[in-house]
Amino acid sequence: PAFAAHLRDGEGELRDFGARLATLRPGSSRAAALATAYSAAASFADAQVGRVLREGLDAHNLTASTLVAFCGDHGFKLGHGGSWGKHTLSRADTRVPLVLAGPGVRAGVEVRVPVELLDVYPTLLRLA
Repeated sequence: PAFAAHLRDGEGELRDFGARLATLRPGSSRAAALATAYSAAASFADAQVGRVLREGLDAHNLTASTLVAFCGDHGFKLGHGGSWGKHTLSRADTRVPLVLAGPGVRAGVEVRVPVELLDVYPTLLRLA
């Protein structure tokens, strides 16, 4: 439809790239630059989460009494499988990071079954 004209080639997140998507082939210099920038942004975000935990919770002795919930976007494929955005129901496209820590949460447990993000709020209420 006309209102979705910006969603070309199934790459909604990379709006307005249009014909430039052809240059984003794995191994190309443009693809390498995009992957580097994406990795830098993810690394920066990770550092800021660590900073909040260290300077906000640890420094004020709040770690043991604070429930932390961290959830992220599914990110980009960065050319994996010939695609840059995630617009399918494949395993890689539908998974997002979800980390819970604090009182009432067992440390080091990895859940291997799907968790709906709709369940996060009731779970946090139960833990609070």
